[in-house]
Amino acid sequence: MTQLHFDPQAMLLVFPCTIEYQDIRTTLLALGTGSSFTIIRESSLIAIGYPIDSITEFISFGDASQTHIVPKVTLKSFSLADVKVDNLDVLIHALPEEHGIDGVIGLNFLRQFNIGLDFKQGILTLSR
Repeated sequence: MTQLHFDPQAMLLVFPCTIEYQDIRTTLLALGTGSSFTIIRESSLIAIGYPIDSITEFISFGDASQTHIVPKVTLKSFSLADVKVDNLDVLIHALPEEHGIDGVIGLNFLRQFNIGLDFKQGILTLSR
């Protein structure tokens, strides 16, 4: 079982995540229980050597204001603390800079674990 602490008063629950393709990079992603897919900023994928020019698969997803057609890519691995998922599909999408995050941890990652959110103590628990 993995436990991560967070500020229960924060507007976003942000956690360092590790993404891997050819290289490995730690990025800050917000927990997004309303997002079907994990979403990562293009610059983070370029930094780990993802060949952006060779992307051929696109997917439609909607947010609160509109529908977007965005690239879907597969990472070698995606980790949150010591929990890791190999071959995770992620979407490439721009996020507002003012949030200070590189993406959103989506349900396609979260569904692989039993998750607990204790807002009184500020603890996210993940177990298989």
